[in-house]
Amino acid sequence: MACAATLLSGCMGSPTYGTGKTANQQLVEDLTGILSVGPADKGPEIAYNPRPKLVQPASLEVLPEPQQDLASAGNPAWPESPEERRARIRAEATANQDNSAYRPQVSPGGLAKSDPNYDPERWGAQPIVSGAAQRAEVQRRLRERNQGEATNRRYLSEPPLDYRQPNTTAPVGDLGEEEWKKERRVKRASSKSSWRDYVPWL
Repeated sequence: MACAATLLSGCMGSPTYGTGKTANQQLVEDLTGILSVGPADKGPEIAYNPRPKLVQPASLEVLPEPQQDLASAGNPAWPESPEERRARIRAEATANQDNSAYRPQVSPGGLAKSDPNYDPERWGAQPIVSGAAQRAEVQRRLRERNQGEATNRRYLSEPPLDYRQPNTTAPVGDLGEEEWKKERRVKRASSKSSWRDYVPWL
């Protein structure tokens, strides 16, 4: 009997974990808090000010003209949709189908200088870029995309221009020997035979 009383008193005096309440009391308060409707502390009342009245014009007889919608078909700066462009080109070609002197404003894509059917008089004067010029342009774009330019800052994510100025003693623009040239040189050097190849203990 004395052991049971000791165990029961130990259960009743459960730890408070720094809250000042026993675990059982905290459990009961949590359960009653869930069952209660709405928060116990509503806080201070919010003072809402009424909205001001609408401002009306002084004279209702003369009203200003409504603004024109910028996204209208009459706006010359509005871009042409692909469907509208296709319809315009088709109508223009249909209207000039019997005119032998008609030169279309649209040149077909994909025609190269090597194409035997390519006729610059027929399709309009198109500048034909050589392969070397195309390669140079591609390399310029790759350099610009990979490294950026030290004199021009294109994006905010790039460092400021003051940080990108190279040191006066640093080699600028020197990319060194290309890898394929190094590989070829090493292969040539390794394939040469010498008298040491015939003497295995050296």
